[in-house]
Amino acid sequence: MSKSVLLVLLVCFNLYASSIESEKKIYKYLLHSIFPNKNIVKVWVDKKSKVPVLQNRNTEVVQNKNDADILLLFYTKELQTEKILFAGSYKVLKNYKNKAIGGFFWQKGRPNILFLKQNLEKEGVTLPLKLNKYIKEDL
Repeated sequence: MSKSVLLVLLVCFNLYASSIESEKKIYKYLLHSIFPNKNIVKVWVDKKSKVPVLQNRNTEVVQNKNDADILLLFYTKELQTEKILFAGSYKVLKNYKNKAIGGFFWQKGRPNILFLKQNLEKEGVTLPLKLNKYIKEDL
């Protein structure tokens, strides 16, 4: 009985670890697609548990919003800023649909990527062709 419980826990841990690794790779790709000319993209995030997911040799998580190139939001509180916004959930993307350039979030165990065409244009962001299929006119 204890061997089967251990096996289930091990499988769950491996699935969780692989989703974190996938998330790291996706964020790294998205951030460097948004800022292709930057060696290091500075990110401010409002959810501390996401800091390890975002940190890599090409991404720096900063403490001050003013030092960031992009703000990654997981909460819907109103934020007044001129920085580029990127949502970490559909709810936040909906709340900031007039300002956020897009979002990345998990739904039903699958990653979802969305970019809003009007906000990309407003911010002067041009994405690589591989990401064009994720650009939408509206939510």
